[in-house]
Amino acid sequence: MNLIQKYLDTFTRFGQNKAFCLKDNSYTYREFLSFINGSRELLESQPGFRAEKPVAVLVNEFSETYAAVFAIWFSGGVFVPLDPKAPKAVNEEIIQKYNIEFIFSAGKKTDKTGFKDANILNNRNVSSDKESSLFPWDENQTLYVLNTSGSTGTPKNVPITLKNVAAYLEGFLEKYPDLDASDNFLQTYELTADAAFSGYLVPFLLGATVYSVPESPFKPFATAKILSEEPITWVKATPSLLACLRPFFESIHLPRLKHFHFGGEALPAGFVEAWRPRIPNAEISNGYGPTETTITATIYKCLPGEPLKEKNNVVSIGKPFKNVEVFIQKMPGQKENRGELYITGEQMMKGYWFSGEQPFKTIETNGQSKQFYPTGDKVEQDDEGDLYFLGRLNDQVKINGYRIDLAEVENGVRKIISGAGNVAAVAVEKSPGMKQLVVFIENYQGNGNEITEKMALRFPHYKIPEKITGIPKFPLNRSGKTDKKMLVSQFLASQTNE
Repeated sequence: MNLIQKYLDTFTRFGQNKAFCLKDNSYTYREFLSFINGSRELLESQPGFRAEKPVAVLVNEFSETYAAVFAIWFSGGVFVPLDPKAPKAVNEEIIQKYNIEFIFSAGKKTDKTGFKDANILNNRNVSSDKESSLFPWDENQTLYVLNTSGSTGTPKNVPITLKNVAAYLEGFLEKYPDLDASDNFLQTYELTADAAFSGYLVPFLLGATVYSVPESPFKPFATAKILSEEPITWVKATPSLLACLRPFFESIHLPRLKHFHFGGEALPAGFVEAWRPRIPNAEISNGYGPTETTITATIYKCLPGEPLKEKNNVVSIGKPFKNVEVFIQKMPGQKENRGELYITGEQMMKGYWFSGEQPFKTIETNGQSKQFYPTGDKVEQDDEGDLYFLGRLNDQVKINGYRIDLAEVENGVRKIISGAGNVAAVAVEKSPGMKQLVVFIENYQGNGNEITEKMALRFPHYKIPEKITGIPKFPLNRSGKTDKKMLVSQFLASQTNE
């Protein structure tokens, strides 16, 4: 029985269980399956649809959005998420690149979201009790594709196969053997982020319940409200999301929570210590994994009352999952246990789509030659095998769970400002656990808002700088390169003095 068949089996066996909750609405697995069947009929009735073809979904927080994802998989298609808040040009570029003909949308105003070269399938309130046989999946077929920043400033297209996801779920459930159909999961991530998959793929496989955070300009507070009012037992969030609530920690008490899982960014140990009294019975875990290695590749877990393992105030990223193998490529002048982290195993992608160059490196380990994915992350491993994140080798950062190539942002600014000289994008920690994207422009005296408005026409929201500031002269390091650490230090000092 492959993974897709397992999901259908779960939806059928746990038909009376609550599958999904959003705002004041909830749906059983039987109702959810009827939404899936209806969306599947809608898709398969379209002239030109065929299995193994990419199908997009405008991923608003609706039950029908999740139903559309499984409808695509039950039909043998490849799921491609589209951010409904992204500039139209960004989504149309994805549509054209993947040759997408069909896009699911459960929005009320789908007539205003039309795209050239693609048809909108409105599956709002669409359901059916008709059952059809599942597409006969091969484990090496692509299940979904995500766009993520590449090291060259050009976005990469990451295909993840059925085998990759099945290996991830096997490794995840081995780390959490206590989870079952009685648990309640809180899905906090935007559905274009790979971290979101753990918030619904895991519970839907168990017959558990998914609580979704409704779209809100104050998502941290909406998250806190659900945690306080609903019987949530498992939640995953970025440190940045939780950091917004830090001034209100004293008013939060969540004794029912069993697991609080962090992911997407480096996790400050001091921040976790401030949060732990609010979740006295919860196990803390910290996950790590590039998109190319399927959601989460390593994890660190800490039971209530246990001391946190950390280095330089950053919590450990732990040990690899069952189907993951890691290798540390020693760097010149560094200790044997410190260097760039390489990852291989059943969770590693086969290779980027639409790219002649692939990132893999061949490494000899235990007398065998294997292909590894070089993460570009510096790590250190202790005597117990736990890994510690030490920073990036290049200029990629993670903010709110999204991986951002700073070179891509810098190039975008240069295209807007004719004749711009030095441009530097940095991630600045404005408070513990919360980062912001800041761009510096040498000798610039214009209005930064004009730049962000123009960038918003071509870039997704998470790549738009929160602040743009001009400075007379960039500081340089001993190598004659822009000293970004000094830029950050000067910026933080200026904010303190305001």
